[in-house]
Amino acid sequence: MLDIKEYLKPNTVQSAYEMGQMPNSLYVSGGLMVAQLKISSVERLIDLKSVGLTQIEDHGNAFKIGANAKISDLISNPSLNINGDFIKTALKEIGSTQIRNMATLGGSIAFKLGWSDVITIFMVLNSNLEIYDGKFSKISLEEYAKKSMKGTIITAVEVPKTEGIAVFEKFAKSNFDIATLNLGLKIVLDGQIVKDAQIVVGSRPMVSQRIKEVEEFLTGKPIKSASKDACDLIEKVIQVGSDIRASAEYRKALSKSLLDKALRRFQL
Repeated sequence: MLDIKEYLKPNTVQSAYEMGQMPNSLYVSGGLMVAQLKISSVERLIDLKSVGLTQIEDHGNAFKIGANAKISDLISNPSLNINGDFIKTALKEIGSTQIRNMATLGGSIAFKLGWSDVITIFMVLNSNLEIYDGKFSKISLEEYAKKSMKGTIITAVEVPKTEGIAVFEKFAKSNFDIATLNLGLKIVLDGQIVKDAQIVVGSRPMVSQRIKEVEEFLTGKPIKSASKDACDLIEKVIQVGSDIRASAEYRKALSKSLLDKALRRFQL
């Protein structure tokens, strides 16, 4: 149970970062994760809502989305329609309307939760994060997911405009339940030949991860004839674990099924 002794509301990213370096501090924005935390050592909440970071900007070759933008803001934004309207379509698969109205983009990434659909969705688009750790810098979402970056503040997500179509698949016991497994697939086709492929799987139950062996296998091959072998390959190479939702063996089989379903969307 949390025993919060201080609630701070800084006005700048810089002051928020300084406060966050104090022991037992936690950044919050939408606040959805606070109720689920079982870390009794957190004594100080640093509310990031007053620092802004709600923009959704078109920079020509990329979209820059502020970390405090709500998931529902992204769904309703008319200009955010890249890769076959993938972002909006995929984000509608997350939770309920009430959750999407509260959850922020940055908060959905920062906790690096294994079951995060948001991380899978934005990692498959090769997104980068703008972060502040005493200075502003950029890091790919893929690298961020692998590193321990305690105290760092995500200020924005940069989504490059690239060719190709992306699709999102997930399996959950109900519409509002956490995914047993989720999968993002982005493919660039030259006729029926796979010119480029990105595959990300999350809720393994570990944090989302690219499946590069299958990406490399698909690249340069006809999508229809290569799909079956690609699905067999993902079942062999994917790294998964067991938890109360599913065994590792079940997740392996599920990865094959989800990839097959995703690939079939490109063969209509």
